[in-house]
Amino acid sequence: MTAAPTAARTQTLDDALDSVRAGAVAVARRLERAPAGAVPAFSYRTGGHSMEDAYDPDAWSRFQWVGFLAGRMWLAAEDAEPGERAELHAAAGRLARTVGEVLAARPPGFSAAGSDLFYAVCLGARATGDAELATLALAGTRRYAENFVPELQAFLQVPGVNRAVVDTGLNLLPFYWAAGHDPALRDYAEWHNQTLLRCGIIRDDGSVFQALEFHEGTDRVRRRWSMQGFSNDTTWARGQSWAMHNYTGAYEATGRVDFLDAARATSRWYLDHLPHDRVPFYDFGDPAAPAVPRDSCSAAISACALLRLADVDPPSASWARPGSEAIIDALVRDHLSPGGVLLHGSWGRLPPEKAGAGIGRFPLEDVMPYGHYWITEALYRSLRADRSLLALDENGRTS
Repeated sequence: MTAAPTAARTQTLDDALDSVRAGAVAVARRLERAPAGAVPAFSYRTGGHSMEDAYDPDAWSRFQWVGFLAGRMWLAAEDAEPGERAELHAAAGRLARTVGEVLAARPPGFSAAGSDLFYAVCLGARATGDAELATLALAGTRRYAENFVPELQAFLQVPGVNRAVVDTGLNLLPFYWAAGHDPALRDYAEWHNQTLLRCGIIRDDGSVFQALEFHEGTDRVRRRWSMQGFSNDTTWARGQSWAMHNYTGAYEATGRVDFLDAARATSRWYLDHLPHDRVPFYDFGDPAAPAVPRDSCSAAISACALLRLADVDPPSASWARPGSEAIIDALVRDHLSPGGVLLHGSWGRLPPEKAGAGIGRFPLEDVMPYGHYWITEALYRSLRADRSLLALDENGRTS
């Protein structure tokens, strides 16, 4: 599938971003009426938000995904009319301060808090030049670093639980941002991604495992497996997307050739295995497809990773950019609601203890918090020549 003609495609993407912006403004107005300290919690059923009394960064079962909402607001504000821009900045700034004050005070109990830190606080500091947000972001990154496991040279998904996952790379972006203030902080993200490569998170063909378990007290791998895919021998779609995202960003931030090789390999594998309509099923190897859930969330993450790869690695642009454009066109055409909600996502086959917490409804589809943010970034990257707000090296290189 090819991208639509340029003028018509640009208008379609503009309209899509307008719908996303309208949804973000509606949440901003509700937040303005909410009590101090309240945060909007994401709904996996509707893609909407309900107000909760306080920010909680410590458990997946009750995670609110505040950072993705704030990030959506920061990006949507960039080309908004002055009134809406002010509303979005006020709401995102309020959320950024709430998140930043908590994460600057102590290390979080769940690794996804790193995404809250980056998309709410680090992006906010960059978008506004707010020195207070920059101070909170830097302090929060240093507290997050306290969860690093020196014996493994990696972060665990949950502190104290013997499991490192490909997902965690998305939560380490604050370390790249913080390198502009303290270059040594970048090492934590670099070490983590290096460890996952060394331990075989990427198979020889470019597909990925989701998780690693270590022999107790050592950095030797006991097993590689998938918690949310069909089997340990197949490829969970969002895990593949996380690897694309992680290693493309890691290459941009560090310039390491092994990270670029990983980004190219995982991205090529993904594009080569997509179905004809460019949006994957939740797992690339479930034999019940097409009678299984799609994961539009995976597609949105991968589209952004491919656009970033095309920018930071010109030799890849000839295949990465058109591959991304085809995915974005499919998402806007078939999966984005008129209200700016990305539909048809899936948590996948969650393990019983997580499924029992009411997080996912497999085999039914859900609305995914990741996709809710990454469709916004995909549209933003597609429509703007200056993407330096999202740069991951300390020099602020456009990416």
